[in-house]
Amino acid sequence: MWIMWICNRNVYLRLVCLFCIFILWIIGQSEVYKGAGVQNSEDLSEKNIVVLLIPGLSFEEMDAVLEEARYEQLWSSGAFGSINLKPDGSYSYLNNAVSLSTGKRGLGVKGWNAFEREELIDGTPVDELFLQWYGKAPLSSIVHPYFHLLEKKNKEGSFEPTIGLLGENLNQQQVYTYVIGNSDVRNEKTRYGSLFTMDQKGNGNGDLHSVIVDNYSFPTGKKTDSVKLVDKINQIQGEQGRTFIVVEWGDLHRLFSEAELMEADHYEDQYTKTLANLEKTIYSLFAETKGELWMVSPNVNTEAYKRKNQLGPVWVWKEERGQKGMLYSNTTRRTSLVSNTDLADTWINAFTSKNDDQNSSIDFIEDFSSDDWYIPKFQQRLKEINYVFDKRGAVLSSYVSSLVVLLIIVTFVKWLFNERLSWRNGAILLLLSGVLSPFLFLVSSPWVINVPPLIYVLFIMAGSIVLALLLKRLTKHPFSLACFFTFFSLAVDVSLGSYLTHRSFLSYDPVIGARYYGIGNEYAGIFLVCGLFSVTPFLNDVHNEKRKEKLKNWTKTAFMLLLIIFVLGASTLGANAGASISTGMVFLFVSYCLLLKKNNLVVKSSIIGFVTIILFVALYLLQMGQPNSHISLAFQSLFQGEWSIIWNTIERKLQMNWKIFRISYWTQLFITSYFLIGIVLWRQKKDQLHEQQRFLLNGAVVGSLALLILNDSGIVAAATSMFITLSVCYGWSFINQLEEKG
Repeated sequence: MWIMWICNRNVYLRLVCLFCIFILWIIGQSEVYKGAGVQNSEDLSEKNIVVLLIPGLSFEEMDAVLEEARYEQLWSSGAFGSINLKPDGSYSYLNNAVSLSTGKRGLGVKGWNAFEREELIDGTPVDELFLQWYGKAPLSSIVHPYFHLLEKKNKEGSFEPTIGLLGENLNQQQVYTYVIGNSDVRNEKTRYGSLFTMDQKGNGNGDLHSVIVDNYSFPTGKKTDSVKLVDKINQIQGEQGRTFIVVEWGDLHRLFSEAELMEADHYEDQYTKTLANLEKTIYSLFAETKGELWMVSPNVNTEAYKRKNQLGPVWVWKEERGQKGMLYSNTTRRTSLVSNTDLADTWINAFTSKNDDQNSSIDFIEDFSSDDWYIPKFQQRLKEINYVFDKRGAVLSSYVSSLVVLLIIVTFVKWLFNERLSWRNGAILLLLSGVLSPFLFLVSSPWVINVPPLIYVLFIMAGSIVLALLLKRLTKHPFSLACFFTFFSLAVDVSLGSYLTHRSFLSYDPVIGARYYGIGNEYAGIFLVCGLFSVTPFLNDVHNEKRKEKLKNWTKTAFMLLLIIFVLGASTLGANAGASISTGMVFLFVSYCLLLKKNNLVVKSSIIGFVTIILFVALYLLQMGQPNSHISLAFQSLFQGEWSIIWNTIERKLQMNWKIFRISYWTQLFITSYFLIGIVLWRQKKDQLHEQQRFLLNGAVVGSLALLILNDSGIVAAATSMFITLSVCYGWSFINQLEEKG
């Protein structure tokens, strides 16, 4: 009975109106969560940070440590989280360390390492080699002979990070920077901790060897002495008022480097012993040093990486050691999930005077619900993230292939069996289920972790068919209502915190690191065209020459498009610049067709130019008073005349789209849907579409083409939007033929 109530046209109109009022109320009433941490009141003339860098540490090791925890005070305080470690190139300790230390995704260079001045490279003292390569003697105790090569490579990279940015900024604030320890293995030197402390000329202070002692029962015969380590840090902190000390704790890295050579039972014993030593070292730093203590993994070990556990652990203890908190990233806009671009900025700002108007990328929030600071809850969320990342390939390949097969089957039905009633009804059912499938992917996302990938895809298909049967039987506008379901659920979800999109296979995921919030490219294309097709039942004949009728049609369509722009463009909602501008292109197309078509060229150009400016101003205003996003940063670059940044962004978008075209599952759907829509548009007059349907179809095609050009993953957005467009077009054609024949 309630389904019949919804499907009544007047009630449908009321539902749309109530939905719009509801969304506006949510936006108006909700306060923007900016993650503002409690301001520290300490005297910044004395400020200390110790960063414990643990290469190879994954959450598998963290879980093992927490399960056997011996120091309750340590793990019941501070703030914990995960960090995305994806660099510019391949995932590696060196590439990741360059990214973490510069605040931008970077790349390492072959041969890179740190050396003490008396060490040898191929038999030559490093200070002599430095003189031969640079024409001058090194100025610091730690020497980086390959500095110029690292600098050159990253200037030519996609993100152009500034090598030595962190150390340079800290030195300018009179912070004493120092690196301790190494991760050397038998035949390879590994000293990347100095990337965090050297300045922009490659100079840095440190001690790479004194805390590493010989212990022949440990892998490679080396072990970090925690007593010497604590003494060294206390000595530095006692001599200097403001310190930033990076400790490269390489024992775990050394263990993993020997894992394949060790007897299995002995390896397990050493693994347990190494984790116990790690916990003891952290506790010694926690109990016996002062200042902030950061535990950071710059890379997970190879086995964890293969198992798709690629987010690194991060744990922060403040000066007051018993203090609890939550890490909130202004980059990811999430608690307990930070980006590799966050750390350098946060450490720089930690030493900045509180009178300076700067905000750190990561805030330490003290005011939080006790339920939020619950490690099992965090572990469960991490399990969801890793599961979606691990199974995304299997799910999407099956799903996308099924959509391609659906389009091919329906196309053959349309061309070969168009006169058979049963075949038409079957085609309508298939098309309607395809349009509904993104909706089911969204609303079922909280349960994905409990279902194997193949079963989940089959569930989506079966559920879509059942829902399609209901809509087909109970409403005259099944495709418009199906589109409205998806549009409505997406709009409400992003308005209420994106709980569903955070967990959906058709959205972004933190491990990839391309997007952390808003509406991702898969759903952005779907959201645009679904919102557009939702207004179909309310349009009159678009070719009616009466000005009043044209204005009515324009008002209905423009209202929906402006609502889409608002949801997609707002920094705290969709935050998708490409999709917002694409919707603006559809708005211009609709305005031209309904209001401007018969005006002269000067009037058309003037009005279109004016409306374009207004749309960009509106997009800018949507960023005002909101947390920074890539949209607001793009506007800042534009206003500051930094065209190189904008051009680099465009270049990266083109490179990303080409990469996606070559390797993505979405490419087959993109090619199929665009090829078939081309045929539909070519023979458009032969298809039995109503004028308002053809009008909206053309608008959706404009939007899809704009998404292809403007989005960073335009292939994906174009594929999803064109699939919905083609499916709705085919569905309308079949339904109209059935209505004509009674």
